[in-house]
Amino acid sequence: MKRRGEGKSRDSVHGTPMKQNLAGRKSSSKSRTSDSLFADQSKWFVFKLLKVMVITATLVYIVIPVFVKTNPWIQNKIIFLNNLRWPPFIDFSDAEAIVHFPTRNFHLTTDDEIRLGLWHVLPGSLKEADISFDKYEALLNDSHPVVLYLHGNSGTRAGWHRVGLYRVLAEMNFHVIAMDYRGYGDSSGSPSEDGVVSDALFVYRWLRQRKGNAPFFIWGHSLGTGVTAKLAKIICRNDEAPDGIFLESGFNNILDAATHHPMASPYKKMPWFHWLFLDTITENNIHFQSDQSIAEVSPPLLILHAEDDVIVPFHLGVKLYEAAVSTRPDMYGPAEFVPFNASLGYGHKLIFMAPELPDIIRKFMQLCQERKQKLLSESKLVT
Repeated sequence: MKRRGEGKSRDSVHGTPMKQNLAGRKSSSKSRTSDSLFADQSKWFVFKLLKVMVITATLVYIVIPVFVKTNPWIQNKIIFLNNLRWPPFIDFSDAEAIVHFPTRNFHLTTDDEIRLGLWHVLPGSLKEADISFDKYEALLNDSHPVVLYLHGNSGTRAGWHRVGLYRVLAEMNFHVIAMDYRGYGDSSGSPSEDGVVSDALFVYRWLRQRKGNAPFFIWGHSLGTGVTAKLAKIICRNDEAPDGIFLESGFNNILDAATHHPMASPYKKMPWFHWLFLDTITENNIHFQSDQSIAEVSPPLLILHAEDDVIVPFHLGVKLYEAAVSTRPDMYGPAEFVPFNASLGYGHKLIFMAPELPDIIRKFMQLCQERKQKLLSESKLVT
């Protein structure tokens, strides 16, 4: 006899676990499907990652070295980054709007028909004088110091850090002449080592003919220190030396500078690094051997370098200084080295922001003037 509720009890006792088992099997199946999908996605991701790594490694370690070696002309484009301009779309004729100082934009044509673009920034004492541009050239012999600025390998004379230095020097009452080498800014032609040095020599002699007895200095930054050192060797041989030379963020020679440049980091450990990359630089007749040129540079030297410079590492500036000290005769002007602590964050371009820089410049220029007076006195005694 069937008891009341017996069937219902059997369903509740036996039926529910059956449903739970079925649900469990479905859940387990879904879990396995999800795990399988995740595994497939992981394999796909790993495959893609490996593919990207292989392509990148092939590009970096095979394609680029082979391209550079078979197309050595590319090194000229890397050393002279004249097409890398920041800020872009500069109106060089509106120089005052950029420099925020009375500034004349003008051009000179070299002996080999290269048209060079230049700026002339007036000393701060003339800031409010409302002087017309046609009077600027005559003011070069007004006894204020004249500084010829030679910039680095990229950009133009309108680079913001360069403009920052012009302002510092102008506030100190100096004439500043900033030029763009051939191929840079609004200058014509294409850059090469001999070409940019020739441009600097032309502008230097043009200034020397017009400055009268005003103190005369050259300031080179980065690649501009290589230009400055080679220029200085030439003018010292011809008894045309300036009163002093500033070398900011400089290097001892271009091959060491290229070796320690961040772009060379992936390749420096390669056994054929020198053959692949450095030989192609010299094949373009690019040397900038400042550590050799400086041996013939007679004026006082002031070398400035930040410890946190990653473009031209600090130790290359030290090597340049050591070459100046060890190779120049005692009768030459002294060489000084001023380091800037890494904690200040000046890096490769920001030394102009150092609050002590004007005092450093004044002391060096005073040293140069004292040496100049001493040499004049000695020459009078001889005659």
